[in-house]
Amino acid sequence: MKILIIEDDPKVIEIMARTLETKWYEVNLLSAPNGNEGLELTKKELPDIIILDLKLPDMDGFEVLRQIRSFSDVLLIILTARGEEDSRIRGLQEGADDYIIKPFSASELVARMKSLIRRMEMTETTAAVARKPSTSRSLGIDFESQEVSVGSKLLKLGPRSYELLYLLVTNAGEVVSKQVLMKKVFPENDESNPQIAEVYINKLREQLEEYPNEPKMILNEGTTGYKFVGSYSTVREALKEIES
Repeated sequence: MKILIIEDDPKVIEIMARTLETKWYEVNLLSAPNGNEGLELTKKELPDIIILDLKLPDMDGFEVLRQIRSFSDVLLIILTARGEEDSRIRGLQEGADDYIIKPFSASELVARMKSLIRRMEMTETTAAVARKPSTSRSLGIDFESQEVSVGSKLLKLGPRSYELLYLLVTNAGEVVSKQVLMKKVFPENDESNPQIAEVYINKLREQLEEYPNEPKMILNEGTTGYKFVGSYSTVREALKEIES
């Protein structure tokens, strides 16, 4: 497992290295002090996950993110300062998988990385399903492994996206307010400003819906919140349906 941290603060890199030594020793940590070196290492080393600080000495972190996304779908977490909610929203819109706020707990960051990796890994069963052609857009959810599929495609959902979908699905048919979504899925953000939740809802629709602008599964309920009205089966049930 390769982790690349693009960060110009040596103290942050040192903390990460010490934490990984004790909590995730099988990881190879690479670091770059600026955006240009980070881009070169990304192309050369093909890391499994990138931690990107948005404030770099040579170039804008968002530009680094855009360039990475032009050639790679590597898992990527952005680091932002507390209070920079606009930066978090913009980072997610431009392709980041998750974010963490400075100052942060290194243990929390490791937990978030492991969660992202775990959700991206496909079991042999779900990999077999993904290889089977299917025109069905049926939603399948494996609550044990926290894997989600649409038809024959296993989705790449980050931990927050899964938590958001889980909250909506387990309250199917009921309106879940934006305040509840913020409190349960994004507790570090201001509940009175639900823009983060709205960004994730849009990302979910892009993956779940055939026509994201005309959603059939996750509906807006005025300005109050959202309601899941679609149907779903467990991944095992979806597999049986495809095989039949």
